[in-house]
Amino acid sequence: MGISLFPMTPAASQATLAAAMGLVTLFVVVRLSRRGQLSFRYALGWMAVSALGILAGLFVPLAEPVADALGLSAAALVALLGVVFFVLIAIQLSISISGLQKQNRALAESIANLEQRIGASNSSH
Repeated sequence: MGISLFPMTPAASQATLAAAMGLVTLFVVVRLSRRGQLSFRYALGWMAVSALGILAGLFVPLAEPVADALGLSAAALVALLGVVFFVLIAIQLSISISGLQKQNRALAESIANLEQRIGASNSSH
């Protein structure tokens, strides 16, 4: 093993890594939001995800009893819950995209109808 200036237990290093990743995510989300590349609605959601990442290290010790009952390590349980959380986010975003596709189709049909009316009225004059 190498020499470490700040020796940490595995749990402490996991908590530190989770907090660091949460902070990086928060920084990226704020930058994207300020540039207008991420809407306010989604920025708030990703800021909440970042906060959960920052706090995830605290959840590892709290997950020990449940993890032991399932035959998992606490870190694996927290990671599994994170994957489930992101799958739920992906489903929610898919629902949002589906709604936008419906709106886009309705707008395209409205535009086509208006163009047809304009063409018909121009040809009759």
